Amino acid sequence: MSVRAPFVVALLLSLTLLYPRVSLSNEAPQDSVVFRDDVERLFEEGISRFRANRYQAALERFTRIVKDFAESQRATAASLMAAKSHYHLGAYQPAEQLLLALLRDHPTSQYVDDAHYTLGLCYLQSGQYEEASIELLRVRGGGGESRLREQAGLLLRALASNYLTIPQLRRVIQLGTDEDVRASLTVALAEKVLVTGDVSGAKQLLVPMTRLSKQIDGVTAASDLLKKIERSGVLKVGVVLPLMLHHEQRGTRELGTEMLDGIRFAADQHNLEAMPKVNLEIRDSERDVGIAARQVSELTMDGQILAIVGPIFSNEVAECARIANSRGVPLITPTATSDGLAAIGEFVFQANPDFSVRARAVAEYAFDRQGARRFAVVAPTDTAGKIMAAAFQAEVIKLGGEMIDFAWYEPGETDLRSQLSGMRRRALEKAETYSVSFSPKMKPVEVKRMSQWGVPQHVLDSLIERSAMASVEFLFGASGRRVADSLRIPYHRMRARYDSLGVPVTNIDALFLPISSPAEIGVVCSQLRYFNFQTQLLGTGNWYDANELEQNRQYANGVVFTTDAYVANDDPGYLEFADRFQLAFQYRPTENTLFGYDAMGLLLKVVRQGATHREEVVSALSRIRKFEGIHSKISFDEGRVNSYLTILQYRNRLIRKIAEIDVGRKGIITVE
Repeated sequence: MSVRAPFVVALLLSLTLLYPRVSLSNEAPQDSVVFRDDVERLFEEGISRFRANRYQAALERFTRIVKDFAESQRATAASLMAAKSHYHLGAYQPAEQLLLALLRDHPTSQYVDDAHYTLGLCYLQSGQYEEASIELLRVRGGGGESRLREQAGLLLRALASNYLTIPQLRRVIQLGTDEDVRASLTVALAEKVLVTGDVSGAKQLLVPMTRLSKQIDGVTAASDLLKKIERSGVLKVGVVLPLMLHHEQRGTRELGTEMLDGIRFAADQHNLEAMPKVNLEIRDSERDVGIAARQVSELTMDGQILAIVGPIFSNEVAECARIANSRGVPLITPTATSDGLAAIGEFVFQANPDFSVRARAVAEYAFDRQGARRFAVVAPTDTAGKIMAAAFQAEVIKLGGEMIDFAWYEPGETDLRSQLSGMRRRALEKAETYSVSFSPKMKPVEVKRMSQWGVPQHVLDSLIERSAMASVEFLFGASGRRVADSLRIPYHRMRARYDSLGVPVTNIDALFLPISSPAEIGVVCSQLRYFNFQTQLLGTGNWYDANELEQNRQYANGVVFTTDAYVANDDPGYLEFADRFQLAFQYRPTENTLFGYDAMGLLLKVVRQGATHREEVVSALSRIRKFEGIHSKISFDEGRVNSYLTILQYRNRLIRKIAEIDVGRKGIITVE
């Protein structure tokens, strides 16, 4: 049985349990003229058991009449009641077969409407919603009991609201002949169309209905919905960006302008297609924390401001978010990446993953998709590096991995010999083994203890014969040293030759490198190769630099890293978007444009779904999962931080998308 909305479940219970009392009457002339007293008694027994909810016992009696007394006065009624019994037992297919046969063989029976109704219930329970609706339409168009027709109408409206898709609902409406039902279903269709953002389409459905008689069911509802659309008015959204209108900082000005153009484009599209309309209240932060705070404060004092998009820099967001949250105004920052911004309060949303999410993403990918279990970190000592290193370590431990070592360097530092030689020594030390020498000096009592513990005698004999060395793990398992100590067996540490660069470091499965800038790619890669680390390199967004990767391709080949923005240049959807944007703004969209467009698009999505008050916006945004942005998907975790990232790999001189990940939700989608 398919999962159904609570309202429909309650409606089903009321309708399926009520109607059999009506259909059981045998006062009307029967379909057959052959009257038998024994059949009448058997039918009454079935009715009695059906009313007592003993459906299996009722089914046995009705089935006997259908099979053994097909020409009797109760054969058709017994077929209907057998189908109802099957329905209550959850056997929908046998019920459907009986009902279809009844409708085929007895098209003029007094039970035709009841058969169509019961068949509709069977189709509904089987998830065939359009077929169920068609059967219920036939009941509405029939001449049966008014009570049955009323119940069919109620169920039709529930199906229209909860299950039928827009194309299905259009087809069902076209088949309907009952004016009341067609009107009610058209209102349901208009509501569904409105949710998609197609306001004009909804109005096209509703306006003709307002000209009909108000005595028709649905006409008043159509008028009310149309009035709601018309008076939905205009919403105001605040935008705070570094437009640098009074400064000469060209780079920052371009960033702000490009992002604003993306926001405007999203709003313009919305205003052409959807309701309510949105006006933008644009403010210049001038890339100054104090000015940004003042602008946000002024916007939050305006009771008509629904939400604020921006600022975009973390230091500005940290101050502005406190103001917006304290005044209950939703604030969405498109690009800020610092940890803890959304934690300021429930009205603050980070549409860009923070540092911790980025680090957790590569750890989760390496562990789950590459099978890495032993990890190390080489990170810069800046704030971002420390946060990502800590988050990476925490995720590795949470997943059940092992951290081999950490090394730190100052951002921009070019000589990492000290850090990497130390990491090389510590990694090789962890790979060192402890071995027992089976030289002639071994005492017989030691051999006896090992044999009694469980080491096979033939293994011991072979080792003694060759005067060999054997690791304690080989002899005693994973707890070899502890067992050897308990047996008083001497062993020796087999020291690694870490000073010899010819010996590779192979016991680090993956090495996390959250570099502070693309300029560090060549520094870390070349020196890792020099110190002979044979490991999978992992990184974050600063690795996404095609020129640096190409210049260091002999060292960086195979590196895996995350990015918060990725667009395939041959993607048809993106190309169509880019062409429309260029037509409007006379330039191709940049990455900044996409961040602005998607942040605004995210807000407008919940507006189209009915969130027109601040609390409704917060509630709707908190439920966002995998919003399809242009630059990336957006999926808010419980902390209101986007948890979605793209995984890229540089291999054989190409950067390729290999996966998408929704961090913490086991949501890795491999696209190779």
